[in-house]
Amino acid sequence: MKKLLKYSGFISLVLVVVAFILMMATNAIVVGSGSLQLVTKGTVAIFGETTSTLLGDVKTNPSVLALLAWIFILAGLVIVLLGIILPLLKVHALEKFAGVLNLVAVLLFVVAGVFMFIVVPTFYAANNADVPNNAAIGVGWVIGGILAIAGGVFAILPAAADFLAKK
Repeated sequence: MKKLLKYSGFISLVLVVVAFILMMATNAIVVGSGSLQLVTKGTVAIFGETTSTLLGDVKTNPSVLALLAWIFILAGLVIVLLGIILPLLKVHALEKFAGVLNLVAVLLFVVAGVFMFIVVPTFYAANNADVPNNAAIGVGWVIGGILAIAGGVFAILPAAADFLAKK
């Protein structure tokens, strides 16, 4: 168990980096099936997009929760990196601060993972459209949400073990 705790920060970091890559590189929303699929890329769900057409510019608004999930994952990655680096400095006060940072990272990762699961209704609400009956979240976003929550669980392991050891 101690070996797992030693590397839990790195495991958390890897899981959330993969979740971040899936969030950016895969489709957030899939409407339809087979060859008649209409997809919304993850970057469009996060940042929006303006497309030029013959009839003028068409603006797609981003999902606020998708943008928040993106920000939370980035902030959590920075916090986990700090949580990994601070104990290496061998300053006792900083080690306790690293535990608090891990707890903040847990919250950020879990909330980001949950936000990734509810991107479909928030995206259509941001664009003042009804959610189609056959709209679904993309597989990459489902896996990314699971990995973000799992990264949060691994980030809390050292703090939880410290807490349990003191009881």
